[in-house]
Order: sequence, then structure tokens, then C-alpha cells
Amino acid sequence: MEQTTTTETASTTAVRPTFLTVLCILSFIAAGLGIIGYITAITAMGVVSAGVSAMEDAGAAITQTAGPSMGLTWAYVIVGFATTLVSLFGVIKMWKLKKIGFFLYVGASVVSMIMGIVYSGFGVMGVIFPILFIVLYGLNLKHLK
Repeated sequence: MEQTTTTETASTTAVRPTFLTVLCILSFIAAGLGIIGYITAITAMGVVSAGVSAMEDAGAAITQTAGPSMGLTWAYVIVGFATTLVSLFGVIKMWKLKKIGFFLYVGASVVSMIMGIVYSGFGVMGVIFPILFIVLYGLNLKHLK
């Protein structure tokens, strides 16, 4: 029986650190949940908008409640959905050990944090988790090319 060594192939292919793998998997889960949430929000907002339009067409008086305007809400949802997709793309790039993925992820996270602050004020959880993940991904930056 002959044993073949694969040291040549192992040395040419980079190995993803376990810590980076765990971070990416957590980010994949978060992005998946975010995408489902944004699709649900877009669907619900479409139904509400259609209902309001139908009521206005029927001559019903619609009273405005206090809160963000529908335009700001749509902007938040669209920007949030876009930043989720960009951060997912960045995580996929980091999964493939590409450094550009880190910068895409950071950019999308910063825009997401700013949009969250603009829309609903400063939320500790909406700022702490993105910063934590940026720092944790930053610790793995040396493994990315």
C-alpha cells in the first residue's frame, strides 16, 4: 500500500481559521434572518400601502399617526435590505479569504448603524453587535489576502 502525501496541495491552498469560520457562519445566519425579515417587511408595507390607497379611493379620511413617515420607513427598509445583501457578499468574500470582503462588511455595517440611528435613535444592540463583529473580523484580517 502506498501512501500519497498531499503536502504540496495543502501548502498551496490557504486554510480558513476556525474562528473566522465560526464568525462567517454566525453572519450567514444573521444575514439569512435579516433577508427574511426585510422581505416580510416589504410585503407587509405593500399590503398596508395598498389598503390605505383603497380606503382613500373609497373616500375614507385617513388620519396620520405620530411616527416616521411612510417614505422614511420605505427608505429604511430598502437601505437595510441593501446593506444586508452587501454585508452578506462581504462575508462570502471573507469565507473565500478575500480581504475586500472585510471592507464591504465594514461599509455595510457602518451604513446600517447610521440608518438605524437616523430612523429609530441610538440603540445599544444596533451598535454593539456590528462593532463587535467588525473588531472580531478585524482580528482575522491577517488571514485574508
